[in-house]
Amino acid sequence: MRKSLALVPLILLSAIDTAHSADFSLGVQGGSYGTAYKTRHADYWALPYIGYNGQTWYIDGTEAGYNFINTDTQTFRAKVYYYTNQYSASDGRNAAMRSLDSRYSTMMAGFTYQYISPIGAFSTTLGADTLNNSKGVTVNAAYILLQQWGNFILVPEMGVDWSNAQNTRYYYGISEQESARSGLSPWRPHDSFVPYLQLAMNYAWSKQWNTWGEITGRLYPSTISDSPMVNKHGVTELTLGVSYTF
Repeated sequence: MRKSLALVPLILLSAIDTAHSADFSLGVQGGSYGTAYKTRHADYWALPYIGYNGQTWYIDGTEAGYNFINTDTQTFRAKVYYYTNQYSASDGRNAAMRSLDSRYSTMMAGFTYQYISPIGAFSTTLGADTLNNSKGVTVNAAYILLQQWGNFILVPEMGVDWSNAQNTRYYYGISEQESARSGLSPWRPHDSFVPYLQLAMNYAWSKQWNTWGEITGRLYPSTISDSPMVNKHGVTELTLGVSYTF
């Protein structure tokens, strides 16, 4: 459910920066978001990319933060990041979907702790809606591996995103007022757990030029997939990007 445009995992950025002895990059990124909503088309997007991976401050696409701890094995940071889940009523597949309220993306703020062990990295993130769109709280827990062969880096990740009831209801619930207007049944879900698998990769063509890709598959529980707004049990997200490191 959670979608952040910090598209290259931070463990991957750290490896790239260490190899290149540089910490500022510019580029472009784009891709497609599979959507579980009953819409007329998939969600395609393109954005500029800004990356900075300093000892204390960092920027990673639409995520930025401050490192309280930043060692070879542990990172603890405060951050803000763009939560891109959204539904535009004008994109609804039928009249009932178009009569619902739009659901807006938001800016989240929270904390991430990551521990890098000999068998991989363990990461957890707590975030809260700062714009009061959903008044939601989310928690992510993930296990991350990193394999490097020369200039090619592969980063498999598996994890789960938890959203509290407010966040799940805002994005997938249907109120009594919306039900009366659209004819869709009311839906008032509780909190939700969304497991996912992700595979990211990066290739450094030179000390300055990097390209990356990322594919993510998410599996929705019944609290989401049973919503009258939804017609899928899972989605796939694809991202591609290129950057120049100064």
